[in-house]
Amino acid sequence: MILGERVHCLKLDLRVNSTIIRDQFLWDLGNFDSDPEEFARCLCKDLELEDPEVGPAVAFAIREQLYELAVLSVSSGRETRISKKSRREWALDFSQSSKAVSAFELMKRTSSKSSAVRKRNEWDFFEPIVEILTREEVEALEAREERNARIKRRQEDKDDLYVNRYSRER
Repeated sequence: MILGERVHCLKLDLRVNSTIIRDQFLWDLGNFDSDPEEFARCLCKDLELEDPEVGPAVAFAIREQLYELAVLSVSSGRETRISKKSRREWALDFSQSSKAVSAFELMKRTSSKSSAVRKRNEWDFFEPIVEILTREEVEALEAREERNARIKRRQEDKDDLYVNRYSRER
């Protein structure tokens, strides 16, 4: 079922075991036939990733972002409205005539700035990056993450102590 095109850029930045995946791609929220699990399977197949935990992690990351976008759109409660000027530009002003406009005519009327083909300077932005880490790199990364978590906890404890100290004095 396709409602209307609502394309958003989703970004992946995952580490699953010794595999790091960074990627961004466009996802149409209006197409309910799009399946994160199928996309993840195809991505893993295309990138020749054999770790069985990567696919579910990619699908989960996509579903998280889709959920955040859905919550954001519901909470904002705003509807996008097309102004009269933009309707005229796109030949969608129905008050002018009732004749149907072909897709080819609509395509001719769009500006030359828009294109379905990406520019060469954007190719690198939409190219997946996969790194397979060695055991030493994984251990170093986990040690760094553990150290950062300790520092963060220590800072939160200091903040809590500060809040408790000054909230009692009032």
